[in-house]
Amino acid sequence: MLHFIKYNIIGVLNTLITLAVVWVLHQILDWNLELSNFLGFVAGGVNSYICNRIWNFKSTNKKSTEVVRFMIVFLVSYGVNLAALEGSAYVLTNAQWCANFSAWISQFMKPTYLANVIANVVYVLVSFMLYKKWVFRK
Repeated sequence: MLHFIKYNIIGVLNTLITLAVVWVLHQILDWNLELSNFLGFVAGGVNSYICNRIWNFKSTNKKSTEVVRFMIVFLVSYGVNLAALEGSAYVLTNAQWCANFSAWISQFMKPTYLANVIANVVYVLVSFMLYKKWVFRK
């Protein structure tokens, strides 16, 4: 249970880092959504590895093996995230049944930024399971 609590604390920090990077790159600088999303996840991923290895799981595993596993999980989780991002962005910008909601949310942010938030939730769920069961296992 303590791992889950610590993971969530780290996850909140990672999410804030990721969303802040995406906000600056996509929302403010108007960079491409996918590039902004990827760079946000890289920034959050670096923080995630360091914090989870040192503080959460207190890993003593061989670093080279652990880093490779971490990168594999990161890429798989990111792939799932990207699919959720593209699907959410498509629905929020093209689905007629969602047009009123998208118009309303546009008062506060780009609908594609909301798609990034949705995709981030998917990423957190997938990555936690894989990090715990495979990367930082003892």
